[in-house]
Amino acid sequence: MPRRLLVLLLAALAVTASLAPSAVATIHEDTEWDVSIEGKQTVRWSFAAEKAETCSSYLGTPSEEAVGSGSISMSFATKKKQPLWAETYLSGHKLEFMSFSTDGWKIPAVFTKRGKFSVIPGKPCDSEPDDLPRLPRVADDSECGTVNTTMEPYLSWKRGDFQLLGGLDSNFLPERCPGPFEQEMWIDSEEHPDCLPEGMSGIGGSPLQEFSVGVSSREFLKGQAFDVNASEKYQCEFPSRWEDEPPLKLLLQVKYDVTFKPRSH
Repeated sequence: MPRRLLVLLLAALAVTASLAPSAVATIHEDTEWDVSIEGKQTVRWSFAAEKAETCSSYLGTPSEEAVGSGSISMSFATKKKQPLWAETYLSGHKLEFMSFSTDGWKIPAVFTKRGKFSVIPGKPCDSEPDDLPRLPRVADDSECGTVNTTMEPYLSWKRGDFQLLGGLDSNFLPERCPGPFEQEMWIDSEEHPDCLPEGMSGIGGSPLQEFSVGVSSREFLKGQAFDVNASEKYQCEFPSRWEDEPPLKLLLQVKYDVTFKPRSH
């Protein structure tokens, strides 16, 4: 072999050897994580329906009108020095994810609910022109407002799908405040609409609406900090049993950010 060719070959081998350690990414088979979350879920709803009077017909009925609107929001965030815990590890060739607390996680949350709903009846069919109108039926809104409470989050990951779930303690949810599916809207709330991916968990403001976010196993195996950002919007209409089936209109928005940082030992 010519001397010049031998020198070039040895030089190429030396360069390859020097690059080999950095060319192969380190796989972190077992990592504990500090997990910080921050997010908000908002529901906005409106409803309007009208029944025309039929007093001119036999056994006719007076007119009626229903109208309502409102909003519900739940915001939440971990404290800076109190992150959640998670762990990822390889079992065979499969990545496993684990996150739990013996007593359950609890993080600060703020819940706000506001709404109005009323049914306005027309005059009875046998009323006189100078008779006073009937009083509307107004839903009780005495507990509408804002409350500081706690949320119980739950983290899961499986085969590339990450989920953040959780809700508020039901003891903190106001009962006397109009919201979606007031009784006199006459809506079948048990039928799952096509506008929502998995059940209807979020339409009452709490718990969080269920949906998955794609997170590759490679993110965990790198052993480096990374973020998971989720933002979803769902527009739904639920038909009512009022005349002409006017719908309850609902807009559900969910946005959250989750940060995974490897724990230092």
